[in-house]
Amino acid sequence: MLFEEDIKNRVQNINLFEVVYKKGNFVLEGKEYPLGYTSYLAIQKECRFMDENLFKALLGLYDELLHDFTKENLDYYHKGIVYVLNSIKDNSIFALLGIENAKGKIARLFSEKKKNYYLAIHDFQEHGIDLATEEKANYADEVMHSLNDLISAMAIGKIIYNSVLELKQYAALVFQITHRIVERGARSKSQLADTFGAFLSDEYMQFIFHTASHPFKTRATVMPVIENVVGENYIFRKVYYNNLKDFLMTDLFEGYIHGHYLWQCDICDRYFFMTTAHKQLYCSTKNPKYNVPCSYVAKHPEVVKRKMERQKKTDSPYYLLWRKRNDLIRKNKSLGKYDEAVSAKAKEYIDDRFDEALTDFDYAETQFEKDMEIENIYQMAKEMLDV
Repeated sequence: MLFEEDIKNRVQNINLFEVVYKKGNFVLEGKEYPLGYTSYLAIQKECRFMDENLFKALLGLYDELLHDFTKENLDYYHKGIVYVLNSIKDNSIFALLGIENAKGKIARLFSEKKKNYYLAIHDFQEHGIDLATEEKANYADEVMHSLNDLISAMAIGKIIYNSVLELKQYAALVFQITHRIVERGARSKSQLADTFGAFLSDEYMQFIFHTASHPFKTRATVMPVIENVVGENYIFRKVYYNNLKDFLMTDLFEGYIHGHYLWQCDICDRYFFMTTAHKQLYCSTKNPKYNVPCSYVAKHPEVVKRKMERQKKTDSPYYLLWRKRNDLIRKNKSLGKYDEAVSAKAKEYIDDRFDEALTDFDYAETQFEKDMEIENIYQMAKEMLDV
């Protein structure tokens, strides 16, 4: 088809999504995540062991349509795209990208009216269009205005296929790097840099991942964005990506730069994500064997019937928020904002919430931060005194 080169250009240059980078975090689809978070998502099983046959089938439908542009093949291609999107919507990375939002745009691009226009465009390329009457001329003009949509619709299958390959490669890369980090016991930013440098120079890794060049070359469009945060304006950078690989590799680098990395739990062997508690040994995920978080198992030898290496309180991922609230309670007490009784109850309340976060994973993930809001802490402290 005449627009085959246009489709290739669209795949290479289309802005798929945008990311705003803030201090230690990135914002995607209106939600904020710590830098490096995609490495945690990519190491999950649904990313590391994706069924490539499903996506090869989509590429086959794309090639078939490209060389035999019929209504039947166009319908098959549309159904293939919808099927693949439904199969990956729960995949951690694609869910992060807001794949559900893309389904509406795809439905518009493949409406029956649009499909008829696409077929008419193909027919025009093959035979031309009769413009003998004004009605036919107006229809032809309307049809040709859909050429851009046709190029986008055709590019979708190729974009999905490329994204899957890029994600699988990224997941394998993250797994190998994480293995090196855990094996070396790399914790500090300097240790991470040493380990990462050794990984890049490893001849075997260079052969597998082409680390001397690809996949570490990234390209994107960067622009400043001004946002108001608590009454003050800040300059952040907004980055437009036209492929998944560039975003994933950028996030991996940014994560290591900020000391965000994956670690492997000494009890269940699952991977968890480090941001502040850089010496954490055990994850806070509920261990299915013991029905309590691994961090709880480690503190209770009777559960596993063996003594575990002790993990400090400061090595919990929830410690940082507890410490901030504890310091603020002490400060408010010294300034006379709250009396000794209220301050004591506030301290008791945050201690209880912290202990609960260490033993109840669901609570830690869904409610801990809400309960630790300062207004709520003092409200609960006053209620505890009134009882």
